[in-house]
Order: sequence, then structure tokens, then C-alpha cells
Amino acid sequence: MRRCYLGAALVLGTMISGFASLGFGGAGTLTVHAAENALAEEMEIVFQEEVQTGAENVETEVPEEEAAEVTAEQPAAEPAPAEPAPVPDEVAGSSFSLEEQEYQVLLKIVEAEAGGEDTTGKMLVANVIMNRVRSGIFPSTVTEVVYQKQDGYAQFSPTVDGRIDQVSVSQDTVDAVTRVMNGEDCSGGALFFRSVRSSSGWFDQSLNRVLEHGNHIFYTL
Repeated sequence: MRRCYLGAALVLGTMISGFASLGFGGAGTLTVHAAENALAEEMEIVFQEEVQTGAENVETEVPEEEAAEVTAEQPAAEPAPAEPAPVPDEVAGSSFSLEEQEYQVLLKIVEAEAGGEDTTGKMLVANVIMNRVRSGIFPSTVTEVVYQKQDGYAQFSPTVDGRIDQVSVSQDTVDAVTRVMNGEDCSGGALFFRSVRSSSGWFDQSLNRVLEHGNHIFYTL
């Protein structure tokens, strides 16, 4: 619409200029100047509107450099937690705790049965005691397991000959029992053991042999 007015103003200005050139002086000259001024104002208004309209149509774009900076500021994803390392077979098992009286009975029976054995030999005897406690087919406490009698026969001979109350527990026995309490089981689940000097054939006929270490042979059901 503004452009139509501008075109009309230009035509009007031309006509007025023509009248002035024909000798219509005085007021004609003033009219020409007025038309020129109106024409100038109209052109300025149209120019400003064109500039404003163009500014409104400009799309806002983020420079690639700024986009890269915004992306870089985003926090990095946290790495997935590492899976725990597998527990070796020789130390597989669950740890446990004992009351002081139970703990002392365990130390004494290990010392009485394996006092002359190495650390592994002592651990194997402790493993048999604790495997029985947790088996569900033997008594559920260390004291009951150690002093159990089956068909009138003691399960552990030191409870009969009195050695369990005569031993002096060594530091190596303490260390062996501690490792067993922390979950180490090197017995393969053994529930029985006998001396290599024993001539009883019941163990080999009725049980499954697991291993032999030092002065003992170990069995399971």
C-alpha cells in the first residue's frame, strides 16, 4: 500500500513540476517544494518499514563453533561399573562368626587333630567341622558337632582321650581357623576325615574320597 502512495506522490510531483515550468510561479513553486518534501518523507517511511520487515524475517542460527562449545559442556556419561572379579575356587565360600566359647572349641579341636600339620592341614580339619555345622544333617553348632556321638562312638577321638583340653593352641592354628572363618574352603566340601594310619575300611566303602593331605584322608557323602 505504501508503495502505491509513493508512486502517486511521484506522479503528483512530476505534474507540479510541469506546471511550474509553464510559468505558474509563486504558489506553484511552494507547491513543488511541499510535494518534494512529502515525497522524501514517504520514501524514508517505506525504507524503515522494509528494514524492519527484513529484520523480522531473519532466522536465528547458532554458529558451528558455538554449537560445538555447547556440546562439549554437556556432562559425559558415567562408565558402567566394572563387574567384580570371580572368586577363586580355593577360597570360595561364605564367612561366618562364632561366639567366644564356640570359637575356642574350634581352635582346640583343630590343634588336637592337626597340631603337627601345616597351615593347609589345619584348615582342612576346620573346614570339616564347619561343613558339618552348615550341612543340615549334623548338629548346628561347633560344640555339638565336636562332641557328637554316633551309635555310641565319638566323632572326634580327642574328645575321648582328653587331648582337646590339654593342647596349647599355636598361632598357626589361629591363622588357619581365621582363614576358614573368612570363607576359605580347601576341603572340597569334605565332611569326614581319618588318619592315614587307620585300618578302617568303612570310609572307603561308604564315602567318597576327596583328597589326602599330610596325615589325613578326607571324604564326603
